[in-house]
Amino acid sequence: MQSNTILTVLSNDEANRFMEEYGDADIPTLSLKFAGKTSFHLGTTLELMAIYRKAKKKAPIISSFHLAVDKRAYEQSTSEQLAKHKATFISGNQLLDITAGIGIDSIFLASNFKNIVAIEQNKNLHEWACYNLKKLGITNISRIHGNALDYISTKKVDWIYIDPDRRSHHRRSITLEYMEPNVLEIMPLLKTVTDKIYLKLSPLFDIAEIIRNFKNVEAIHLISEKNEMKEVGVILNWSHHTDPHIFLKDVGGSFMSDFPFEIYLNQKKYTDYYGYGDFIHVPLATVSKSSCYHFFTQSQKILKHTIYPLFFSNQSYLDGFKTYKIIEQWGYSVKKVKEFLTSNDYQKLNIILKGTSEIPIKYHKKLGTTDGGDVYLFILKLRKKSEMILSRLIS
Repeated sequence: MQSNTILTVLSNDEANRFMEEYGDADIPTLSLKFAGKTSFHLGTTLELMAIYRKAKKKAPIISSFHLAVDKRAYEQSTSEQLAKHKATFISGNQLLDITAGIGIDSIFLASNFKNIVAIEQNKNLHEWACYNLKKLGITNISRIHGNALDYISTKKVDWIYIDPDRRSHHRRSITLEYMEPNVLEIMPLLKTVTDKIYLKLSPLFDIAEIIRNFKNVEAIHLISEKNEMKEVGVILNWSHHTDPHIFLKDVGGSFMSDFPFEIYLNQKKYTDYYGYGDFIHVPLATVSKSSCYHFFTQSQKILKHTIYPLFFSNQSYLDGFKTYKIIEQWGYSVKKVKEFLTSNDYQKLNIILKGTSEIPIKYHKKLGTTDGGDVYLFILKLRKKSEMILSRLIS
């Protein structure tokens, strides 16, 4: 979809009425029924409708206001929940967003700043973002089309926001040197105009690499949504001189926690477990990312699996973890598990595989089960002793 085509469709009253009237209709059917019969570009309209349906969950503001966006920009955009969460700890007078994209982050940060300058190199994204700001009535965000480095002056700002493109150089990478812009390369320039930077990194980015590559780290934010890691955020602050803090937050639930970085540096070594308790505890995404399991299990009778980040105890709740009640356990024996499932009428269950590249459907076929419900079969592949544990999710 070209920028002018999208903006033309969104400015067309008939196209907007069409999207409202057929918002829940089958899109392929609409394509066949109305081909060649509309005064507006039907293909672009249907693509927008498909995006708006998806956006109802990820970014309702896009669908509610019929904002200008294409599929790629939507997929790369921050979710509304993540943007709102970042607005709880990023605030000041002036913010410079040097990788503005479609602008979801700056839209939700705008209420925390007197002025935001958002710079974007991609002309389509820039034009759509300008249209969206006007439609939303947001007046304290100034959009600039161009290379951000050409617009950085000696004028100080409170914050710089950076979301470097991990798809540069025709490949996807989480290595800082291959991102665009190269944050390490431009850092001396950025330090001349601000004391505080928020750097948005891949959910795969390693915490140890943050400390190795950057000085003056004030905070590391590990952010998930519905227990899926979404973002590793780093706050750099040249006026901050104490040890960094690690913050954990799931924006799709209630879990949140924080602890000083020294907890990460002084991780407890678990002794090998012998036998099991009544419950399995599986760390939430942010806890797993932090690897600071001991912070949540300290002073409690918790045993860790020898190989995998699975924990066992006799307590039915552990903060920062999903907890499962053990129903039955075996060595690796598909036959015994199938006999048990059949005799106890377990037709639906979820399969969690560890130590193998196999996929759950392979075991569903062997066991005669389908995916779903609150029963989980853990299949733990080990070189010497594999295990199968049937359990029920309780919290």
